[in-house]
Amino acid sequence: MQTVVFMNKKRTELINPNYGMVIHRDFMPLYADDNYAQFFGYPSGQDILNLTDIFSLINADQQIETRSHYHAIMSGQVKPQVRSFRHLDKSGSEFFILAIEHIVEFQGEPALQIAYVDISAFTHAETKIRESEQKFRDLIEGSIQGMVIHRHFKPLMVNHAYARMHGYDSAKDIMAMPDISVFFTDENKNIPLERAALIMADIQPDARQRFKNRCKDGSTIWVELVERKVSWNNQDAIQTTLIDVTEQVMLEQKLTLMAMTDSLTNLFNRRFLMEKSAELFQSSKSSHQPIACILIDLDKFKAINDAYGHSVGDEVLKEFSARCQSHVQKPNYIGRYGGEEFLLVLPGASAQEAYALAEKIRLMCATESLITSAGDFTLTISAGVANLRNEDDFFDQLIDRADKRLYEAKAIGRNKVVA
Repeated sequence: MQTVVFMNKKRTELINPNYGMVIHRDFMPLYADDNYAQFFGYPSGQDILNLTDIFSLINADQQIETRSHYHAIMSGQVKPQVRSFRHLDKSGSEFFILAIEHIVEFQGEPALQIAYVDISAFTHAETKIRESEQKFRDLIEGSIQGMVIHRHFKPLMVNHAYARMHGYDSAKDIMAMPDISVFFTDENKNIPLERAALIMADIQPDARQRFKNRCKDGSTIWVELVERKVSWNNQDAIQTTLIDVTEQVMLEQKLTLMAMTDSLTNLFNRRFLMEKSAELFQSSKSSHQPIACILIDLDKFKAINDAYGHSVGDEVLKEFSARCQSHVQKPNYIGRYGGEEFLLVLPGASAQEAYALAEKIRLMCATESLITSAGDFTLTISAGVANLRNEDDFFDQLIDRADKRLYEAKAIGRNKVVA
């Protein structure tokens, strides 16, 4: 979202993990929290809801693209994304926003939810480094970012920030190494070689690419590279500037995870699970591989809520979810389907394997008490199992069959698995 409203905070002061949230339908605000409002100079979320629309907050030169992107998401042409935007405020100062998009159901209809994080400080730091034209030695020795000049990855000059970034006390420790490839993690070892070849051929690679680097103690950090070819002692070499974006990546991952999970149980939420199920179904169908699902319902759960209150009921849901997770390993998925119903998606599993897992969970519930603040409960489950058939066109068909079998399990006395 691009804004022309003056922000009442300095950009450099906005380095904090708080994020703003807005939900809109065709740019008509349905929900906005105070953090979101304050991004755009408004005191509270209610001030945003009082606006006719939030389209007026978008920079004029980006309104067409923003509207087109919104309709593409809501029509299913593209998936919600994690995107970054450049904004200009009323005074012409630029700032940068990370936007995490997610389609939600609001008042019975789909709407677009966006979480905003101001990443101006990180982006401005990166821009200053890329535009800097100071002499090499002064730049390297004085920079607070990690810098190294190398030829075929043999270090020629290293600053202290680069050494500290990787867990070393001195730049001399790095200079003593035969090469700096020791910092490359297994999943990206070939990429630095390819990038170096492009740079030496005067082809600039993607400057925004992120990598994991390995530190001295075996831990890893996320870095973003700025690289260029330079002349060092009259020979071509590569100058690399490393920007530590570990905190930024962790925040992005945290916000993305929040959009995927159910806040009570920490399992996947229904929307993510249905999107992932459709993806796995199409892959299984095209590759002629099996896929199955299990639909689980907690027996007589309403009686617990009625007798002990919803807070105890929530404890039961969380305890049950945690125990189920211990039985559901990759590549399988488990999520909260709704209320006290849970859906397991099992790519590659046969009907027999799915039934065995459902029965294992049923026995766990029937024999192991759930511990709550109101005492221990023995809670049984009913489950329905369905697997892929040749005539199936959608994963929903598996869920429908599993749902019917779940109700059969209820009808024959509960505490049953029907497959």
